[in-house]
Amino acid sequence: MNTKRLARTALAVIVTVGIVVAIIVGCGPKWGNGTATGKTGSQSTATAHTAATVDVQLPSYYMDNMVFQRDQPIVVKGNVSSTESNPIDVSKLSATLTQGKTSESVKAKVAKNGSFTCTLSAQKASLNPYSLQVQYAGKTVLKLAKVYVGDVFVAAGQSNMELNYVQYYENATYNFGNGLITTGDLPKPLVDDNVKFVIANHDVEDTDFPLSAVNQSADAWLTADSTNSLHLSYLAQQFAMQLRAKHPNVPIGIIQTAWGGTPIRRHVQGGDIYANHIAPLKGFHVAGVLWYQGCSDANNYGTALQYESQMTTLINQYRNVFGRKDLPFLYVQLARWPNYQYTQNVREAQRTTLGNTNLHDSSNVAMTVSLDTDKGTSALIHPLGKDILGARMAAQYLAMEDGTTVPNGPLIEHARHTANGAIALSFRNGTASRLKAMQPNYTKSASASAPNYKSVPKATPLSGISNIAAPTTTALQGFEVANYSGQWQAVNATIRGNQVLLTAADGSTLNDLNAMSQVRYLFSGNPKCASMLYNDFNLPASPFITIVE
Repeated sequence: MNTKRLARTALAVIVTVGIVVAIIVGCGPKWGNGTATGKTGSQSTATAHTAATVDVQLPSYYMDNMVFQRDQPIVVKGNVSSTESNPIDVSKLSATLTQGKTSESVKAKVAKNGSFTCTLSAQKASLNPYSLQVQYAGKTVLKLAKVYVGDVFVAAGQSNMELNYVQYYENATYNFGNGLITTGDLPKPLVDDNVKFVIANHDVEDTDFPLSAVNQSADAWLTADSTNSLHLSYLAQQFAMQLRAKHPNVPIGIIQTAWGGTPIRRHVQGGDIYANHIAPLKGFHVAGVLWYQGCSDANNYGTALQYESQMTTLINQYRNVFGRKDLPFLYVQLARWPNYQYTQNVREAQRTTLGNTNLHDSSNVAMTVSLDTDKGTSALIHPLGKDILGARMAAQYLAMEDGTTVPNGPLIEHARHTANGAIALSFRNGTASRLKAMQPNYTKSASASAPNYKSVPKATPLSGISNIAAPTTTALQGFEVANYSGQWQAVNATIRGNQVLLTAADGSTLNDLNAMSQVRYLFSGNPKCASMLYNDFNLPASPFITIVE
């Protein structure tokens, strides 16, 4: 018998003698069921006997099957109280993480209001589950039988992030566009035992993280299977599929907070979605945030103009919640859609957010251009192509993870008049290598699949994208210039090394180009062009509007 076991035995004897003596003199606790109770979400768990009845509450999303972030401290938090008048000895509260014969116990730090935190050591990713216990005086008060350690992502925004089968297709006909798409065109549900997810309910009255009905019913994070995945974001599924192919020994957790039809102001601090879907996650570590939102801000000029500052604020605040200034934040620039007047303005705000000096840390922020991904379904506010977006976002995340160049399409840096009467467009460093003209494939044959990383070690998720665009000899389209009057006219665009040169539409270098003070590219809600600008990543240039220096 080792020293620790002797100590526990001696302590048990002392406690037992103390209780017997207390009963004899009539001042001890009454004999009831003597159980300590614990709750995770709304479900209680009756467990071991203690001298005082202890009630432990964890946040609602602390449930069986949950995933903790690898290589980050594992934080167990909640509230503890007594259901009797006996005060709790806070020094006896602890949390234990166990996997096989290995375990770690850490004493809780308890505040006067009963809130507590236990910070356990960071763990490597593992497909094998751990068990997590909260204990009082060495007795288990609450237990999560299976928890995992892997990579956790927050899937936030509005409907194009939330988009899933049950909410948007099972009983809704409008998403099919009068036969434009069928159920056969939708991505197949992700089936992977090592992807777990929890979905926030559309409830802003709950001060804790409000759980979806399916998570409440299971009282657990759901495993991605052919039934459960019908509730999960298509984009999050496609992103997770790519990461699982790259890291087969790393479980993936998804926390879905997206809410269709919501403007960005509801997602920043002070907004109800932030207060009830994001703030309750404070202190919980994640690998990154996936964001797709902006449609609701594109139907009003005022909200479109405010979008960049709101987006910058949101990134800073989300990173603060998750305790990491350089937390990967990946977002989608709005897709083609003809019905909101200011879609192009929100796209521009999303582009300029990348260089906003108010970002506390500009690293690990990346935008995915979506203009070429809808497979010809731009008439729908929820177009196809989530597989392509998921692959592009996964490629960006994996580059951040590896510390390599993050793949972006060409991003405009500046436009300048040249001596010979042209306008030269230069692009951000690292985004203009081997510029080329390509014709987007706006048919359903465009697709993305997870590449075989074992046979092609240097493959990226971009390797799995097929038929998205093809090289073309058609001249670049979509470039326009204007003077201060704001009258726009099309111009010729020619690739010259890592620049694009703009000349007058008739091919001459007319002096009136010298009077042009602004240039824009694909600056409309639903641009149509047969020749777009791409780079060596096979990624398209972001639409833009900028001054000519």
